[in-house]
Amino acid sequence: IAMKLGIDANSRFRTRSGIKYVLTQGTAHGHTYLPEDVLKEHTQVLLGTEDIDIEDALISLIFDSVVQTEKCDDGPNHIYLSPLYAAEQGVCKRLLGLSQLQFNLAVDDFEDKLKKFQDEEGVELALMQSEAVREAMTNGVLVITGGPGTGKTTIIKSIIKLLMDDGHKIALAAPTGRAAKRMSEATGFEARTIHRLLEIGYSGDDSELFFQRNGDNPIDADVIIIDEMSMVDILIMNHLLKAIPPGSRLILVGDADQLPSVGAGSVLEDIISCNVVRTVRLTEIFRQAEESMITVNAHRINKGEVPILNARDKDFFFLPRGGLDSIVRTVVDLCARRLPDTYGMDPLKDIQVLSATRKGPAGIANLNLELQKKLNPANRKKSEKLSRGFIFREGDRVMQIRNNYTLRWERPDNRNIDGSGVFNGDMGVILKIDDETSSLEVLFDDDRLVEYDYSILDEIEPAFAVTIHKSQGSEFPAVIIPIFAGPPVLMTRNLLYTAVTRAKSMVVLVGDEAYLHEMVYNKREALRYSGLSDKLRKYASYADI
Repeated sequence: IAMKLGIDANSRFRTRSGIKYVLTQGTAHGHTYLPEDVLKEHTQVLLGTEDIDIEDALISLIFDSVVQTEKCDDGPNHIYLSPLYAAEQGVCKRLLGLSQLQFNLAVDDFEDKLKKFQDEEGVELALMQSEAVREAMTNGVLVITGGPGTGKTTIIKSIIKLLMDDGHKIALAAPTGRAAKRMSEATGFEARTIHRLLEIGYSGDDSELFFQRNGDNPIDADVIIIDEMSMVDILIMNHLLKAIPPGSRLILVGDADQLPSVGAGSVLEDIISCNVVRTVRLTEIFRQAEESMITVNAHRINKGEVPILNARDKDFFFLPRGGLDSIVRTVVDLCARRLPDTYGMDPLKDIQVLSATRKGPAGIANLNLELQKKLNPANRKKSEKLSRGFIFREGDRVMQIRNNYTLRWERPDNRNIDGSGVFNGDMGVILKIDDETSSLEVLFDDDRLVEYDYSILDEIEPAFAVTIHKSQGSEFPAVIIPIFAGPPVLMTRNLLYTAVTRAKSMVVLVGDEAYLHEMVYNKREALRYSGLSDKLRKYASYADI
């Protein structure tokens, strides 16, 4: 293209464009920066020549504030797109500021209130749970991390109760609508998405997104609790921290062994690994959770141990199948017949198929076609709309696949209650397809009704089956997971762990046990360049001087 436009293949303009493209692609893969040598190599490959002056183009981009460079004593410089550099710096500065806060604790009063909570709830907190509650009372920032069944919800409820009794105003939030709904159900208190907590707004011409909650208009709370922190990326974390009032408590809850965020950064992992922010790690599985093979096997997988597959009358099942066609047939039969007939499950409300891939016979593209045939077949009474090779049909389960901050929603039972914003990962069912208005209506699981113009149907996709990555932050009564051969970089232990921990009542694995073993033993994690942990350590050391 450059040559057709008369642009020299080795020109600074072309090299600048190549650098920006490579950095943008890096962001899409979760990196906040790229090492200079990696950036140079990928830019040369992209432009098809080694005869380019990367340094000159970088100096030009730095001068124009497009990129930032961070010098490293023990390796190549880190090259950032400027917004990501600013976000990392902002998160580091604000998190350290909050973490330096310490609150006094009247020990006897605390013990009495904690005992009262346990008596009222009929629970007995373990030593580490009590320690987590105590740390939340005294620290400006606290991270609580642990796997399923380790008592995170009980701790959150304890913290809420004790701090509310002391007159504090508490805000609960999570990255997705489904995660926020789970948090509300588990704690008994209203939780919102982080985006709604920050109150999305628009500039005068309705073109530019911003958050109405910020440093000048902070969140109306002095205790902020965020769940499912593994899903939070560096950009939204920066916006969140900007909006937290000075002197507030921030409590971050999550499972550090889940897949990292879809967006750039490894925020939870970096905060934990820096050893600067107070962190409580929960490792004890409680008796009630120990009775669940889902919990037991999730922890086995996380430790690199093959799950127990021969337990009878439990909640974790393995169905051995040899070929991909056999796997697909079994998955469809489980959804359409076996689980509904045996356990009374609703195929659309209670069962979710999770696959590692999009492509191939056991990928979600094909599974959605096969599942639609059985779960929501063609019917003259059901309207349809063809979009991107898939026939959407009234009654189909669908998922929003990108954030749309301007899309309007309303409550179906009270249309005076409305708002805007539908987010990546939100799931629902198509209620109506109307060719006269060129639109379809989706009722999302959190009871928001949204009308989609046909022109934006590329924002939703069928969701009888979804990728494991897209399922993060969600929980389903029953989860079916096909197990098959795939690239080692994809078929990893933490992918399997994430899939298994999406299930509330039942897991069914379908496939080849040899490939299951391969996933359990494959502890490879996708390389993700992120500078937050190093920054936190570096700036904390300055504060100690």
